[in-house]
Amino acid sequence: MFPGLAVSSVLVSRGHRAAVILSGRAVEGERSLADIPAGAETLSVPASPFSPRRPLSMAKLGLSFLRARSRLAEFGPDALLAMGSYTSAAPVLAARSLGIPVVLHEANAIPGSAVAFLARFADAVCTSFPDMERRFRRGTVLRDTGLPLRASFESGCGGTKAPPDAISVLVMGGSQGARDMNRAVVSAFAAAGKARGGAAFASLPPVRVVHLAGKANEEEIRALWRGSGLPGSRFAVEVVGFEHDMARRYAEASVCISRAGASSCFELALAGLPTFFVPLPGLARDHQTFNARSFAEKGAAEVVSQAELAGEEGAGKILEVLETARKGSGKAAGMRRRIMDMARPDAAGRVADAVEESARRAASARRRK
Repeated sequence: MFPGLAVSSVLVSRGHRAAVILSGRAVEGERSLADIPAGAETLSVPASPFSPRRPLSMAKLGLSFLRARSRLAEFGPDALLAMGSYTSAAPVLAARSLGIPVVLHEANAIPGSAVAFLARFADAVCTSFPDMERRFRRGTVLRDTGLPLRASFESGCGGTKAPPDAISVLVMGGSQGARDMNRAVVSAFAAAGKARGGAAFASLPPVRVVHLAGKANEEEIRALWRGSGLPGSRFAVEVVGFEHDMARRYAEASVCISRAGASSCFELALAGLPTFFVPLPGLARDHQTFNARSFAEKGAAEVVSQAELAGEEGAGKILEVLETARKGSGKAAGMRRRIMDMARPDAAGRVADAVEESARRAASARRRK
């Protein structure tokens, strides 16, 4: 939701009238709603997952389509921006039925099923990752814009406050599948602490881990760290359920171990934080692996499978992470430089440009008729 809100904020700042379509999903919670720009309206179009194999779900899609068509006809937009997922289907189809031009945005390095299907109805598809042409059907108009990030994050991001005489590791499990990665990280750190009879850690500077475990996993992961045998004078752990000020956490870290969701990828790029991505396995289109590889292919990050982290190789991977973060590491400097090359701080403006261009073309075509 945040990328769409970032674009709506830019459009409002440019003097446009904007409305945010809300579907009632849990992700549209209080924290997200607080980021709706002042002056923007909201339109309610309930949505639920659908499949041609489930007639009831298709009936619900039909009702969502009618609701979306009614709301859009009342609001009268010059263009519709859809950010993907099943919640985009009804508004996009309704917009096209009303002759309203559509711009899509794809967050990941491989299109989700909704964007892949809806692209045929769009004037343009904005992409977060470069070189996406082979991922879409021929004739699709693509705009390489990057992924819009919250303005509040961008304004707070910049510079580093990582301690020069210690190693500060940020661990981010992500909202999906966090438990398995969280457990694997703790297990791998515990194994690394015992490597070579404990000598591996003894040769390192003091280590501090900030572990963003997710609200649901916070107490379990805190207990696992307590039982790891690691916390001590040279090793400290802070387990956090949810963090509001991610810019500060990025700035205080020397290195990051993270899932490879699109928002995390581009926030880490803007922060310039050397990162080891652990893609969430088992996703339908394996998009986190594609996201991580897109960064790794440019030397901007490294990819570690969850199986590697949880298995016998886990200790070695953690020691590699810590050696990378050691002061004066040439590897860290190279990763930092290349991951910053992936950053797109102007992404929200670029997507807004695409929406304005689409609206102008549609208006010009109407005048010619």
